[in-house]
Amino acid sequence: MDRPDHSTFREWLEMEADGTLLPEQRTPLERHLAACPDCRAEREDLAALNGLLRRQSLAVQPDFRDDVMAALPDTGWEGRHPRTWRFPAAVVLLLGGIAAFLLGSNASDLGAGSSGLEALGAVAGMFGAALQAGAGLLYAAGSGAHLIAGEVFSSPISLGAFGFLVVCLNLLLFSLLRRKRTAGSGVIAGRRGVGGL
Repeated sequence: MDRPDHSTFREWLEMEADGTLLPEQRTPLERHLAACPDCRAEREDLAALNGLLRRQSLAVQPDFRDDVMAALPDTGWEGRHPRTWRFPAAVVLLLGGIAAFLLGSNASDLGAGSSGLEALGAVAGMFGAALQAGAGLLYAAGSGAHLIAGEVFSSPISLGAFGFLVVCLNLLLFSLLRRKRTAGSGVIAGRRGVGGL
């Protein structure tokens, strides 16, 4: 009868080592251990392993989190001194005060052409005009690019001329980069020669 339940008793041994064995399982396990030398050896191995783990565990220091956080590098905004935030905060407060003044300057005349509302309407109109002008410029630039691309790709001769122009520009760029490198290495060599004297 012990043979079929041997795997169950092994599971109970692991539960006993973890401290999760139920009280009603303890008595059958003790009876099985009295008759099974393999399970007794496994129980001793589990007890030795748990003892080793307990001895090797490191105690967490109470200020461990503070030490780790202090060892982390500061980000850009964290490293700034609180005084460096004074100017941006003053600008925000100043702009907020101006906006509050413009909105509340004529609170009693809200229905009859308040200067604060007129100012906000003018600012909104300015942003609307800028948006409309920007959209028009984008449309015009897109139309111009479309016309130029259509003209360039319309015939094989103009396409070949465009390709030749691109290759020439690339060669010019590479020659300029090579000259800068050569001139830079000559300056470094000259400095080494002067330093060696």
